[in-house]
Amino acid sequence: MSPAEWLVDLEERTERLLERTWLARELRDTIGHALTIAVVQAGAVGTREFPERALAAMKDTGREALSELDRVLRLLREDAGPMAQRSTLALAGRLVESARGAGAEVAARIGGDLDAVPGPVSREGCRMLQECFTNVLRQAGSVPVSVRIEVFDGLLELEVHARQPAESGGSRGGSGVREGAVLLGGAAA
Repeated sequence: MSPAEWLVDLEERTERLLERTWLARELRDTIGHALTIAVVQAGAVGTREFPERALAAMKDTGREALSELDRVLRLLREDAGPMAQRSTLALAGRLVESARGAGAEVAARIGGDLDAVPGPVSREGCRMLQECFTNVLRQAGSVPVSVRIEVFDGLLELEVHARQPAESGGSRGGSGVREGAVLLGGAAA
């Protein structure tokens, strides 16, 4: 094998490894979010406050997770183009409603044209928002959460703040959010 052929082969293997890593992260985020919603809701079944909307949230989130699982598994086929099929910030409203259905008190403000956000940024922003909700629900439970999504000239600002219970000891999640922000030239606190 010539050095040029070796380099092409190495680049192809690297690209496949990066794609598989992305797919694994997609599966973890999607299934983790759905399971967190279900676990939070299942923990509330025995209480008087358990509303019918919680059951609806579990059902809707489960359906979405199964759909996402099917989508990601289809991407494992070599003939699929994964980047064009990933979820975008167009799902932000559904993610907010899903978190509300799980009991989080979400105050959301979405401003600007989400369609103006470049594809890679929109897809990563969606994944980051999903991870934030999953982390809040898993670690802090049903606490007040504020979400602000602003788009200015195609640039995205995404803020998620949650009040943590005094006994929680702080967040253990968020590494995927920081990783995604840095990858896109941004920052996460």
